Amino acid sequence: MNNFLIKLLLFLLVFSNSYVAFSKNSNVLIITAMDSEVEQINKLMSNKEEIVLKEYGLNKKILKGKLSNRNVITIVCGVGKVNAGVWTSYILSKYNISHVINSGVAGGVVSDKYKDIKVGDVVVSSEVAYHDVDLTKFGHKVGQLMGLPQKFSANKNLVDKATKAVKSKVASSNSYSGLILSGDQFIDPAYINKIIGNFKDVIAVEMEGAAVGHVSHMFNVPFIVIRSISDIVNKEGNELEYSKFLKLAAFNSAKVVQEILRIL
Repeated sequence: MNNFLIKLLLFLLVFSNSYVAFSKNSNVLIITAMDSEVEQINKLMSNKEEIVLKEYGLNKKILKGKLSNRNVITIVCGVGKVNAGVWTSYILSKYNISHVINSGVAGGVVSDKYKDIKVGDVVVSSEVAYHDVDLTKFGHKVGQLMGLPQKFSANKNLVDKATKAVKSKVASSNSYSGLILSGDQFIDPAYINKIIGNFKDVIAVEMEGAAVGHVSHMFNVPFIVIRSISDIVNKEGNELEYSKFLKLAAFNSAKVVQEILRIL
């Protein structure tokens, strides 16, 4: 047997043994766009280990640890769809991930279907989609990329657990399950009517969730997006409301994430 085959067999033996051991300790990935959205989650974790990902000169920090007796990895991906997609893909390809949770804040959308949504309420994604993708000239639906569904469905078990978690941990807020839309814009009243025209059942808008759902769909990993409402996008001056209520909304999301992991 030549040296190449010997090295190959040794590599496969080591890889298979390490993979089996690692698969017994799968992790839940918790991904947020901003530090403020993950601070409370990181505080609640135990057995914490900070890891610096140095490949390609990245120097990207992640945190591994325990939350509600579950192995978790938290990462701040940065704002926007590309950042969310890149880091979800990276972690899913590098670590053994059982579930993906995208947590944070979003703008609430008041509509005929959701008339009473307010700041502090928590929205659980039944589906996610892009509001700023348009290939309708080629026969696709708004938000749909070629070869992919228009909407990416969240895992039903996670949706059920998240809905229960909101009711038990954020009693002062209402909980909703519905369509969350993503795009690379901070949405204000001037833009929201166009979005509602394309997606009448939208309940919240943000900038990362659909990319996380898109990548999770491609990797066949269960996902959910949990967003606490920081502002109402139909209201003038919603950017001021966002700044005022960001911490409260992030805190509510963190409590829900902790409870989901406890009952998962």
